[in-house]
Amino acid sequence: MSGIESRPSEPQPELGPAMRALPPRWQKAATALFITKGDRTKALRLVGYNGNPNGGGIKVTAHRMFQDPRMRAAVRELAAAMIEISEPELLATTFEILRDTTQDAKDRLMAARMIWDGANPVMTKHKIEVEHHLSSDELDVQHYRALQKIGAPMSAFLARFGHNGLARVQTRILAEEAKQKQIEHSADVVDGEYQEVTADER
Repeated sequence: MSGIESRPSEPQPELGPAMRALPPRWQKAATALFITKGDRTKALRLVGYNGNPNGGGIKVTAHRMFQDPRMRAAVRELAAAMIEISEPELLATTFEILRDTTQDAKDRLMAARMIWDGANPVMTKHKIEVEHHLSSDELDVQHYRALQKIGAPMSAFLARFGHNGLARVQTRILAEEAKQKQIEHSADVVDGEYQEVTADER
Protein backbone atom coordinates (compact mmCIF):
# COMPACT_ATOMS: atom_id res chain seq x y z
CA MET A 1 0.00 0.00 0.00
CA SER A 2 1.33 3.40 -0.90
CA GLY A 3 2.39 5.78 1.86
CA ILE A 4 0.52 8.63 0.15
CA GLU A 5 -2.96 8.95 1.55
CA SER A 6 -5.65 9.55 -1.01
CA ARG A 7 -7.60 12.71 -0.35
CA PRO A 8 -11.29 12.77 -0.97
CA SER A 9 -12.15 14.73 -4.07
CA GLU A 10 -13.64 18.19 -3.55
CA PRO A 11 -17.39 18.32 -4.03
CA GLN A 12 -18.42 19.91 -7.27
CA PRO A 13 -20.64 22.98 -7.10
CA GLU A 14 -24.25 21.98 -7.62
CA LEU A 15 -26.23 23.92 -10.17
CA GLY A 16 -29.69 25.14 -9.41
CA PRO A 17 -32.74 23.79 -11.28
CA ALA A 18 -32.86 26.69 -13.74
CA MET A 19 -29.19 26.29 -14.66
CA ARG A 20 -29.55 22.51 -14.98
CA ALA A 21 -32.31 23.08 -17.53
CA LEU A 22 -29.85 24.82 -19.89
CA PRO A 23 -27.51 23.17 -22.41
CA PRO A 24 -23.87 23.17 -21.17
CA ARG A 25 -22.81 25.98 -23.51
CA TRP A 26 -25.70 28.14 -22.40
CA GLN A 27 -24.73 27.50 -18.76
CA LYS A 28 -21.27 28.91 -19.52
CA ALA A 29 -22.83 31.91 -21.27
CA ALA A 30 -25.04 32.63 -18.25
CA THR A 31 -22.00 32.59 -15.95
CA ALA A 32 -19.95 34.68 -18.40
CA LEU A 33 -22.63 37.38 -18.37
CA PHE A 34 -21.58 38.26 -14.81
CA ILE A 35 -17.89 38.27 -15.74
CA THR A 36 -18.54 40.74 -18.59
CA LYS A 37 -20.72 42.93 -16.30
CA GLY A 38 -23.82 42.26 -18.33
CA ASP A 39 -22.35 42.61 -21.84
CA ARG A 40 -24.21 39.84 -23.68
CA THR A 41 -22.11 39.87 -26.84
CA LYS A 42 -18.83 39.72 -24.88
CA ALA A 43 -20.28 36.89 -22.79
CA LEU A 44 -20.92 34.81 -25.90
CA ARG A 45 -17.48 35.55 -27.33
CA LEU A 46 -15.94 34.55 -24.01
CA VAL A 47 -17.47 31.07 -24.24
CA GLY A 48 -16.51 30.54 -27.89
CA TYR A 49 -19.38 31.89 -29.99
CA ASN A 50 -18.28 33.55 -33.25
CA GLY A 51 -20.09 35.98 -35.47
CA ASN A 52 -19.58 38.22 -38.44
CA PRO A 53 -16.51 40.51 -38.43
CA ASN A 54 -18.73 43.51 -37.66
CA GLY A 55 -20.35 41.66 -34.75
CA GLY A 56 -23.89 41.80 -36.18
CA GLY A 57 -24.46 38.06 -36.19
CA ILE A 58 -23.36 37.43 -32.63
CA LYS A 59 -25.44 40.36 -31.38
CA VAL A 60 -28.57 38.75 -32.81
CA THR A 61 -27.60 35.43 -31.25
CA ALA A 62 -26.95 37.10 -27.90
CA HIS A 63 -30.29 38.90 -28.02
CA ARG A 64 -32.22 35.72 -28.77
CA MET A 65 -30.37 33.62 -26.23
CA PHE A 66 -30.72 36.03 -23.32
CA GLN A 67 -34.38 36.70 -24.10
CA ASP A 68 -35.14 32.99 -23.82
CA PRO A 69 -37.23 32.36 -20.66
CA ARG A 70 -34.95 29.49 -19.64
CA MET A 71 -31.86 31.69 -19.83
CA ARG A 72 -33.58 34.53 -17.96
CA ALA A 73 -34.59 32.14 -15.18
CA ALA A 74 -31.01 30.86 -14.94
CA VAL A 75 -29.56 34.40 -14.77
CA ARG A 76 -32.01 35.28 -11.97
CA GLU A 77 -30.98 32.12 -10.14
CA LEU A 78 -27.28 32.97 -10.42
CA ALA A 79 -27.87 36.57 -9.34
CA ALA A 80 -29.76 35.44 -6.22
CA ALA A 81 -26.94 33.06 -5.32
CA MET A 82 -24.32 35.79 -5.78
CA ILE A 83 -26.25 38.17 -3.54
CA GLU A 84 -26.46 35.51 -0.84
CA ILE A 85 -22.71 34.80 -0.84
CA SER A 86 -22.00 38.55 -0.81
CA GLU A 87 -23.81 38.98 2.51
CA PRO A 88 -20.68 38.58 4.69
CA GLU A 89 -18.89 41.31 2.69
CA LEU A 90 -21.96 43.57 2.80
CA LEU A 91 -22.28 43.06 6.53
CA ALA A 92 -18.59 43.79 7.11
CA THR A 93 -18.83 47.02 5.11
CA THR A 94 -21.95 48.07 7.01
CA PHE A 95 -20.26 47.44 10.36
CA GLU A 96 -17.24 49.47 9.20
CA ILE A 97 -19.48 52.47 8.50
CA LEU A 98 -21.34 52.00 11.78
CA ARG A 99 -18.17 51.91 13.90
CA ASP A 100 -16.30 54.66 12.05
CA THR A 101 -16.87 57.80 14.14
CA THR A 102 -15.51 59.98 11.33
CA GLN A 103 -18.45 59.01 9.11
CA ASP A 104 -21.47 61.26 8.76
CA ALA A 105 -24.07 60.56 11.46
CA LYS A 106 -26.76 59.93 8.85
CA ASP A 107 -24.61 57.27 7.17
CA ARG A 108 -23.94 55.58 10.52
CA LEU A 109 -27.63 55.63 11.40
CA MET A 110 -28.47 54.15 8.01
CA ALA A 111 -25.91 51.39 8.59
CA ALA A 112 -27.40 50.69 12.01
CA ARG A 113 -30.86 50.54 10.50
CA MET A 114 -29.73 48.11 7.79
CA ILE A 115 -28.20 45.80 10.40
CA TRP A 116 -31.25 46.06 12.66
CA ASP A 117 -33.72 45.42 9.84
CA GLY A 118 -31.67 42.43 8.71
CA ALA A 119 -31.72 40.94 12.19
CA ASN A 120 -35.36 41.83 12.85
CA PRO A 121 -37.31 41.60 9.61
CA VAL A 122 -40.19 44.03 9.55
CA MET A 123 -43.53 42.26 9.46
CA THR A 124 -45.93 44.06 7.21
CA LYS A 125 -49.55 43.75 8.22
CA HIS A 126 -52.18 44.37 5.60
CA LYS A 127 -55.43 45.61 6.97
CA ILE A 128 -58.27 45.36 4.53
CA GLU A 129 -61.29 47.42 5.35
CA VAL A 130 -64.43 46.88 3.36
CA GLU A 131 -66.80 49.79 3.43
CA HIS A 132 -70.36 49.47 2.35
CA HIS A 133 -71.75 52.87 1.49
CA LEU A 134 -75.46 52.88 2.27
CA SER A 135 -77.93 54.81 0.17
CA SER A 136 -80.10 57.44 1.85
CA ASP A 137 -83.08 55.04 1.68
CA GLU A 138 -81.08 52.29 3.40
CA LEU A 139 -79.98 54.73 6.10
CA ASP A 140 -83.55 55.80 6.64
CA VAL A 141 -84.65 52.19 7.06
CA GLN A 142 -81.86 51.61 9.60
CA HIS A 143 -82.85 54.71 11.56
CA TYR A 144 -86.50 53.66 11.48
CA ARG A 145 -85.67 50.19 12.83
CA ALA A 146 -83.41 51.69 15.50
CA LEU A 147 -86.20 53.98 16.71
CA GLN A 148 -88.57 51.02 16.61
CA LYS A 149 -86.17 48.92 18.68
CA ILE A 150 -85.94 51.46 21.50
CA GLY A 151 -89.71 51.96 21.51
CA ALA A 152 -89.57 55.60 20.46
CA PRO A 153 -92.87 57.53 20.36
CA MET A 154 -94.46 58.53 17.06
CA SER A 155 -93.28 62.10 17.61
CA ALA A 156 -89.67 60.88 17.30
CA PHE A 157 -90.46 59.23 13.96
CA LEU A 158 -92.13 62.37 12.67
CA ALA A 159 -89.28 64.54 13.90
CA ARG A 160 -86.78 62.36 12.04
CA PHE A 161 -88.63 61.70 8.78
CA GLY A 162 -91.55 64.12 8.53
CA HIS A 163 -95.02 62.96 7.45
CA ASN A 164 -94.12 62.28 3.81
CA GLY A 165 -90.74 60.74 4.63
CA LEU A 166 -92.26 58.45 7.25
CA ALA A 167 -94.80 57.09 4.78
CA ARG A 168 -92.04 56.50 2.23
CA VAL A 169 -89.85 54.60 4.71
CA GLN A 170 -92.78 52.48 5.94
CA THR A 171 -93.68 51.60 2.35
CA ARG A 172 -90.10 50.53 1.67
CA ILE A 173 -89.98 48.38 4.80
CA LEU A 174 -93.29 46.69 3.91
CA ALA A 175 -91.95 45.96 0.40
CA GLU A 176 -88.74 44.44 1.85
CA GLU A 177 -90.70 42.27 4.28
CA ALA A 178 -93.01 41.05 1.50
CA LYS A 179 -90.01 40.19 -0.65
CA GLN A 180 -88.39 38.31 2.23
CA LYS A 181 -91.57 36.32 2.83
CA GLN A 182 -91.73 35.44 -0.88
CA ILE A 183 -88.14 34.14 -0.76
CA GLU A 184 -88.87 32.06 2.34
CA HIS A 185 -92.05 30.67 0.76
CA SER A 186 -90.12 29.68 -2.38
CA ALA A 187 -87.55 27.88 -0.24
CA ASP A 188 -90.31 25.97 1.59
CA VAL A 189 -91.84 24.88 -1.73
CA VAL A 190 -88.51 23.59 -3.01
CA ASP A 191 -87.88 21.70 0.25
CA GLY A 192 -91.36 20.14 0.02
CA GLU A 193 -90.69 18.76 -3.45
CA TYR A 194 -87.99 16.44 -2.13
CA GLN A 195 -89.37 13.77 0.17
CA GLU A 196 -87.48 10.86 1.60
CA VAL A 197 -88.43 7.54 0.00
CA THR A 198 -88.52 4.59 2.37
CA ALA A 199 -87.49 1.09 1.42
CA ASP A 200 -91.17 -0.02 1.29
CA GLU A 201 -92.03 2.66 -1.25
CA ARG A 202 -89.26 1.66 -3.70
